[in-house]
Amino acid sequence: MRILHVSDTYAPTVGGIEVFVHDLAHHQIAQGHHVTVLTRTPSAPSEQHDGVAVVRDRRRVGSLVDDADAVHVHVSALSPWAVRAAVDAARHGTPVVATVHSMWTDMWPIARVVGSTRGWDTLPIQWAAVSSAAAEPVRRAVRRPVMVLPNAVQSADWLPGERRRRDGVTIVAVLRMARRKRPLHLVSLLARARRLVPPDVPMRAVLVGDGPLRVAVDRAIRRSGLDWVETVGALTRAEIAQVYRSADVFVAPATMESFGIAALEARTAGLAVLARSGTGVEEFVRHGVDGLLVDGDAAMADALAQLCTEPATLDRIRAHNAHHVPKFDWADALWRNEMAYSAAAALVVRPSRAGGVRLAQGGLSLHDLAFEP
Repeated sequence: MRILHVSDTYAPTVGGIEVFVHDLAHHQIAQGHHVTVLTRTPSAPSEQHDGVAVVRDRRRVGSLVDDADAVHVHVSALSPWAVRAAVDAARHGTPVVATVHSMWTDMWPIARVVGSTRGWDTLPIQWAAVSSAAAEPVRRAVRRPVMVLPNAVQSADWLPGERRRRDGVTIVAVLRMARRKRPLHLVSLLARARRLVPPDVPMRAVLVGDGPLRVAVDRAIRRSGLDWVETVGALTRAEIAQVYRSADVFVAPATMESFGIAALEARTAGLAVLARSGTGVEEFVRHGVDGLLVDGDAAMADALAQLCTEPATLDRIRAHNAHHVPKFDWADALWRNEMAYSAAAALVVRPSRAGGVRLAQGGLSLHDLAFEP
């Protein structure tokens, strides 16, 4: 199959969409597909990036769509160029899957207005989102069935290894130091948790990641006197896996987390995950089983203090996570994406009498694809 991935941003930019598209393209190539990534992130006009054909010339969108069997568009909160490519490809008659990688919680009414003027609700586009939480506002916006296509990890790369024992509790966060990921709120809740934990219980925190708020985060740590909190900048996946070997708790403070690939990696590595309820992290974390899900920063600080002062609770969650691998491996993600391409093809060949589109009935068991109602 000739697959064209379209994303406003791609490497060398580093983020959730960029990493996912990179990994998906690599795994699809390994399956024998011919894969091209089209992006407007500047670099060389056309190149091979880690074995993936990457085109950065937007003028080539027409010829690339002509040559594709399926176009997979990756959409964030604002991805005007990628969405325009999805519309053009759908009008061309090429099967199109548009996966939303962010939370449209506050913007779905605007997206509905824009989409209704541009045909999102009538063109043969198979809409998808990376979690059930992310899918609901997309469904409201496009008024169409929305498939859930979760992110994935190479589970074998993250399985727990030999534990590096430390006194007390080690906390890890892996996040981009940008406003949407709320790193300054993380510093505040760490300070609150430290006040709630008895002084004789050692705490250590490692914040992994870089971004525009890195300097502000370091300043906030110094001003709060949190000499037990360390920022280490961006690390490779292999280096992050090593950090997890001596960690106990992963903290995800973002309120608009559509999935949480870093949290999934930590969960696979056996860490207890502490995250906000109502986010995509709920796809793989159950409250009290795989970690703790809370509804605010104060509650997150309280929950972190609980894990630090109740070793039996922390040990129970970590033992469960070490022995139960989440079902979000690439083997699962690949067949889901292939079924999405089949569903998109069905939209193209089965126009509705009302002038819109509908899914073909028969061969595909579409309810097995985790559509939102």
